[in-house]
Amino acid sequence: MTRSGPFGSSARSLDGEEVSALFCGSRAEILAELDCLTWQREMLPDGTIRYPWISDKTARTLGFAREILTVTADGALGGIHWADRDTYLAAIRESARTLTPCRLDFRVITASDETRWLRESSRPRRAADGRIVWDGGWLDNTRQVRAEFHHQTLMDHAQDCIFILSNDDRVTWCNSAARRSFGLGPDEGPGLPFADLIEPGAPSPVALAAADPDAPDRPIENEMMGRRRDGSRFPFDMTVSELRSDGRLSLIVIGRDITRRRDAERKLAESERRLRLTFVTAALGIVVVTMDGTIRFCNPAFESMANDGESSLLGTNLRSFIPDELLPPPSRIPPAGMSFALLCSPRLADGVERHWRMTGTRYPAAPDEPEPSLLFFIEDVTEPTRIVHERRQLELLLNEGQKLEALGRLAGGIAHELNNMLGPILMGAEMIARTATLDERNAERCGRIIDAAKNSRDIVRNVLAYCRKESKILQPVDLVRVFDDFTAMAASTLPPSIKVERRREIDSATIIGDAGQLQQVLLNLVNNARDAMEGHGTLTLSLIALDPAALAALIAAGRDRRSETNSADPPLNPLSTLSPTAHYVKISIADTGSGMDAATVARIFDPFFTTKPVGQGTGLGLSVVQNLIKGMGGVVSVESDPGAGSIFRVVLPIAETEMAVATI
Repeated sequence: MTRSGPFGSSARSLDGEEVSALFCGSRAEILAELDCLTWQREMLPDGTIRYPWISDKTARTLGFAREILTVTADGALGGIHWADRDTYLAAIRESARTLTPCRLDFRVITASDETRWLRESSRPRRAADGRIVWDGGWLDNTRQVRAEFHHQTLMDHAQDCIFILSNDDRVTWCNSAARRSFGLGPDEGPGLPFADLIEPGAPSPVALAAADPDAPDRPIENEMMGRRRDGSRFPFDMTVSELRSDGRLSLIVIGRDITRRRDAERKLAESERRLRLTFVTAALGIVVVTMDGTIRFCNPAFESMANDGESSLLGTNLRSFIPDELLPPPSRIPPAGMSFALLCSPRLADGVERHWRMTGTRYPAAPDEPEPSLLFFIEDVTEPTRIVHERRQLELLLNEGQKLEALGRLAGGIAHELNNMLGPILMGAEMIARTATLDERNAERCGRIIDAAKNSRDIVRNVLAYCRKESKILQPVDLVRVFDDFTAMAASTLPPSIKVERRREIDSATIIGDAGQLQQVLLNLVNNARDAMEGHGTLTLSLIALDPAALAALIAAGRDRRSETNSADPPLNPLSTLSPTAHYVKISIADTGSGMDAATVARIFDPFFTTKPVGQGTGLGLSVVQNLIKGMGGVVSVESDPGAGSIFRVVLPIAETEMAVATI
């Protein structure tokens, strides 16, 4: 590149007179005052291009003084970007050939190596000597070109579809995203009716804007189905804004394909539906509470478990059902991802005892909640707990049966020794009674010794039979005689501080049973009464008959007494198992001792259950009594209150032979 002068290798500097010859004074002044780089260019008949004159504003625009501007050999200014030189020269030659104005944009490299855009506007004329002369200017268009470039880049890379519509709903411009979404080609879009891009019958953007009175002030939102050129449809969410420029109305439509969003919403709705269905239909109680126990959500299963059916549980505190000592304080609740479990007996409005297994988990709070919440899964384990309790009871009964079996083997081992001790006593007493001369008082004492020895022998045999589950041959027994003999013996053997009252309202009563077992039953009951009174009090022994009416009254009294107790499931009244049409006799043993509470009464006949201190009772006495009476077809019941004494009732059926004789 030659830098011999501002006009190229063949150019020379012009003085003021020569410039004035080329331009008229007024015209040159006007061009010099324009805010652009003005110049004059000429093409010689041989095709050489040169610039006779360039304004002095080149330093401000290009950073070069006009004196050092150069022209290449082919006629291009040295500052023009190399990539635009051929286009630039071709446009100049075409303008010279056709004598039409030359208008083009090109890039130049400034003195600071900055690329700038210039816009040329020039008009050619042919001189008399055959030269083509252009008078023109270069306007610095860099800011506009860069703005257009940034705008086009933004539009081409925008993910939203952008349309500019005329007031008749035709597309005047659209970006690349719009072409991709609607399947338009590179040259499609402008001039296309927007109705071709949406489903038939959908309101057009112009109609939407006309129908909304606030349209000029705010965008209009609408959702419709878009149509691609291949006929496929997709949900299209758009906003329509009005734009007025130069008195003309245009619409800007910005939208996007929301197929993925709709799929995500559908999946989210389906997931929420499944979650809600699980929440509603779950057999377990599900409850969400705050850290202090306030119920925020609960499912129908928990409502049926804990609610009385009249009020909602929302807003109530879980601690109103669960004892405070069972629920851990917030400081001891494990962090999120860990759970804790507890078993409890809730306090419910119906008062029925139930058992719950609760599994709790802390989970993080929602963005609008200041603290985390607790999620509880609650299982009603009342029935499994009852089954476990019954199994334990069966295991206990099995253990007690094993104890009885062991006791039976022990009783079998000591029966011989007891008989050996009772034999000499009984034999000696009988020999004294037969051979010795005794007064009436000693003879009576000797008879009591004989009776006591026989009773002891029978008791040992009965205990042995009970432990070994041996059957006993029952025979008719005169109950009145057994009662009289026992009450006489009890009155003489009990301490004087215990007053014995005897009441017998019948003269005869025959039962099918065993006299020895009856003696053992009465002896056990009297001994228990004596221990309950601690050696002081009144023991009442009575024998009466029970016809069906009296039995019904006795059963009703027991039922009323059971209804007054606080127990949710009181024990069955044994008198209710008797036949309401049969005749019975009742032996009552009443004491004025300390009495028993309802819990003790419920277990009084259980094997090995005793209220006596360790070493003073085996807990077999009343269990033996119950089994012996049951073996004779009767029942034994107890009525007691703390501080009011106890009444044991032994009810036995009257033998049918006696009933037949009484009927005759």
